[in-house]
Amino acid sequence: MSLLIRTAREDDASEMARLINEIIAIGGTTAHRQAFDEPGIISDFISPKLGICCFVAADGPQLLGFQALEWCDPEWSGEDRLPADWAVVATYVDPQTHKRGIGRALFSKTAEAAKAAGVCFVDATIQRENTGGQAFYQGMGFTDYRTGVETVSKRFAPV
Repeated sequence: MSLLIRTAREDDASEMARLINEIIAIGGTTAHRQAFDEPGIISDFISPKLGICCFVAADGPQLLGFQALEWCDPEWSGEDRLPADWAVVATYVDPQTHKRGIGRALFSKTAEAAKAAGVCFVDATIQRENTGGQAFYQGMGFTDYRTGVETVSKRFAPV
């Protein structure tokens, strides 16, 4: 495997949608319940209003995963509001390629971008049943700071 981590482009949207939709269909590891189309991938991950970065992991033409980081919304009116100097991370790796270092490689670039942007903490809120996701973020240096009925929230200080 020859892994390349690079900034996501709009022409990646189709493959990113394929990957996240496969994860949604399997169930249990993402809070997303509705499938994504290309415009949704672009607006939610590649170019969101509060976006900091979005990286893809590719092996040749095959997309193996992606990770997006965006600032917390200072106008969020829902539960569990976070400070505006925090960012939230979302990671999606092809289920057939787990445990191959793809998430770790993505997070290395994302952590650099978070530090450069001046992020205070990176939040990863993970579905409680997603024990693999919880272990991944724990291994990246995230620590628990909040638990909900369906989720566990971890944070990372990009120093």
